[in-house]
Formats: sequence, structure tokens, C-alpha cells
Amino acid sequence: MSFLFGSKPDKTALAELIEDGRSLFDDEMKKIKYRQYEGAEPILHIAVRVLPPNEPPFEARMKVGISCSFLLKQGVRVQVKYDPKHKDTVILDDDDQAILGRNPQLIKK
Repeated sequence: MSFLFGSKPDKTALAELIEDGRSLFDDEMKKIKYRQYEGAEPILHIAVRVLPPNEPPFEARMKVGISCSFLLKQGVRVQVKYDPKHKDTVILDDDDQAILGRNPQLIKK
């Protein structure tokens, strides 16, 4: 198979949020352009510390849609996908139930 058609060597790992996604969402929604916005879902870039197994941790920016930001508080652990050659940006690879299961502090009692 040619290198042009090969898939990216993505890896998954847990990451801990360094920034609060809720406050980033609030700041983003205060912008004038969102008063009557009808475009694609805005993307936030949240600082995280990625904790890959058998590798040293590293910091990156996680790309995530604003619809997922309500669970993304500082200190929450999520699963991310990243390219080992380009560790500066990672992508959220988790669903709400898995995030809640991994982070019991998010569940109100």
C-alpha cells in the first residue's frame, strides 16, 4: 500500500484537563458573531496533559465541539486520540457516559 493511502498512526491515551471547558464555552458564546449563528458547531481548544502509557506525559491542545464542553471541567480525565509525530493537538475520543464513569466528582448526589 502506498504511503498516500495509509492511515494515520493514531494512539489513544487518558488526558487530564488543565483548563476549564465550561468557562471557555461561556467566553466563546459572549462573542457577537454567535448572537444569530447558524453555522457549523464551533470548536474549542482546551489545554490538557496527556498521560500515555509507557511514555512521558506531555501537554497539548484538545479539539472539541462546544456541545461536549459541559463535562470538561479542570481536573477531569478523558480519553483522547493523538498522532505520535504531532503531539501538539489531540482530539476528544470519549462519550459522555464514559467521562461520567471515569469522573465520579461530576455526578451530583
